[in-house]
Amino acid sequence: MQDEIPSTSEKSERYALTLAPGNVLTGLSVFQVDQPHQTTLVQTAEVTARHARTDAGMQGSAIFRAIGKGDVAVFTQWLNQSSYDQTEPTLLKPPKQDLYQIVLVDHITGQKASRLALEDGLFHFINVFRLTPSKRDDFVHYFQRLTHLVRMQPGYVSANLFMSLDGCHAVNIGQFQTRQDFQAIFRKPRVTMGFAQGILRRIVPGPPRLRQYDLVAVSLSHATQREHTR
Repeated sequence: MQDEIPSTSEKSERYALTLAPGNVLTGLSVFQVDQPHQTTLVQTAEVTARHARTDAGMQGSAIFRAIGKGDVAVFTQWLNQSSYDQTEPTLLKPPKQDLYQIVLVDHITGQKASRLALEDGLFHFINVFRLTPSKRDDFVHYFQRLTHLVRMQPGYVSANLFMSLDGCHAVNIGQFQTRQDFQAIFRKPRVTMGFAQGILRRIVPGPPRLRQYDLVAVSLSHATQREHTR
């Protein structure tokens, strides 16, 4: 009997989008929608990502659905600025103020990269920080110290720090084994005090926007898929 051809969703579970410091350009769009429209927006983003696979300049994308809220977050990677500029406007292409580069990856294994993959079954959260002007380097040092505290907690997998090209925002895409593991860190006084230091020292003007997410889709361009199968 002939094997069945896997569906698109089954194939996407084997896709992994690599996160590593470097010059790769990344975009993060967070759409705040009403809960009833969340599923429609996720489906639209998935269709857009499938159509974008032929774009040689785009490496891939990941789609997150907020838990308990209507937010949908769309993460996209391009080879460089030129690739971004040549991409047609879609849900996958954020405005320039939402473009980032990865400056730090901390993985519990000590490896220099982490990944977004459905098959890993991890819990994800996304912190978006507004930065105090001229405090970029101070924020990176603060984040490193905070990561040292958080990585000691059960279930920690990775922290991935992105800095916006305009220097106004920073994003942390964090991974834990389970949502319960993540929520437990806020019952640790040392960790909560560590978070508070950013505001007390005026490195950030206020608390970050924190959302908890399910990773619902990962898509790679055809060129990136070929690289992964070599």
